[in-house]
Amino acid sequence: MSSDQPLIRHPLTYLRERRGWTLSDVAELVRRRSVLNMATHRQKIYRWEHHQVVPELAAQLAIATEVGVDAQTVLNLGWPSWLLTVDGTEPLDQAWTPETAKQIMVGCVGADTDRRSFLLLSGDETVELAGTWAAVPTEKIIDASGGGTVDAEVATWVENRIHQLWHLDDLVGGDYCLHLAQADLQLIARLLQDGRYRSAVKRRLYGAAGELLRFAGWCAFDGDRHAAAARYWHAGLRTSAAGGDTLTGAYILSLMAMQHTYAGDGRAAINLLHAARERIGPGAPRTVHAMLDAWQVRAHAVAGESRQAVEVLFRADDHWGRRDPDEDPPWIYWMRQPSHTIEIGAGFVRLGRPDIAMHFLEDGMTGRGIDYTRDTVLGLTAIADAQLDQDDLDGALDTARRAVELVTDVDSSRVADQLNAFAQRLPAGEAQAEEFRTYLDTLPHR
Repeated sequence: MSSDQPLIRHPLTYLRERRGWTLSDVAELVRRRSVLNMATHRQKIYRWEHHQVVPELAAQLAIATEVGVDAQTVLNLGWPSWLLTVDGTEPLDQAWTPETAKQIMVGCVGADTDRRSFLLLSGDETVELAGTWAAVPTEKIIDASGGGTVDAEVATWVENRIHQLWHLDDLVGGDYCLHLAQADLQLIARLLQDGRYRSAVKRRLYGAAGELLRFAGWCAFDGDRHAAAARYWHAGLRTSAAGGDTLTGAYILSLMAMQHTYAGDGRAAINLLHAARERIGPGAPRTVHAMLDAWQVRAHAVAGESRQAVEVLFRADDHWGRRDPDEDPPWIYWMRQPSHTIEIGAGFVRLGRPDIAMHFLEDGMTGRGIDYTRDTVLGLTAIADAQLDQDDLDGALDTARRAVELVTDVDSSRVADQLNAFAQRLPAGEAQAEEFRTYLDTLPHR
């Protein structure tokens, strides 16, 4: 069983959906704008999207001409990366400097955030971005110049504001909080562009920008705006690096890993988590290592690697048992014992071990307060999935109804997706199941 939601995995697929093109439409425009005979080659376009086949340069240039991308961009970026520039996405190979970080941040402040169900970067591209981030020495990307009208008090206000957003997101979900994060991003972008500040304040502003971009990406991910999430996280990696904040950069990579896990690409997720772990090193807070390992468990589950999932879970709980909370970064306040997290439970459901999943999930639900409504709904939905896998239809529906009682208080498309996925698994023809599906369809936010 899998409740992971399908995402568009190729930029050409996304471009076709945006333009309303069929596979045959693409074949026809290539035939019309090139010397290639594509009129009957619908399957050829399919192979470009699904089998990593690279089109002839003439075919690429024909598509590029149709969408207004110049030939030099096609040659410089290659297939399929140049397709990303159709929507203004920044190339991944720009220099790691504060100025580039600022430009990319400003570029994504007004970006289209309604790109639902599109995974902007492939697994290989995301891992490549992680590798370049990990290879840049911190001291080379911190610009020590600056003047001084944005003072430490302003920097503190920005940092405190971000902390407030964290807790609001726990309560009401990412869809609502994304709009607040966008407004704050406009403010901090303006401070970085137009303000004058000393080097210490500048570093704090870049660090705050990295965390705010991380948060905006999380909100977009929670709202199924996957392409927007990737853009925010790309900018967040650069700005957190400019601020010398390696831990926030590692957190961003872990969220990118979660995105690929949800998209069904466990191997890319594992590679991203390895990159984060290697960059922060063994001396980083053990709670952070526990988080990275916890999320890697589900990635192994998606990859079908049960032995590795169990091994990493033991390592995660060991890190947790030896942690020093005084060393923790403030953003990891939500972390609990790894075996009690929803990601672990969902991973064991994926591995076909609903009994183990139930044990972990029920223990994890103990003590989860009303300040974590979204997590409560996600946990209940995962338990319902496990009960369904144990052929306990009555129990699964009872648990799912408890989740539905809370779901209208949470503005999170991810939560709705998980409940919908559960409803789709219910047996056809069962009166209780049909009643539940009908009720779910009537909820106002759906």
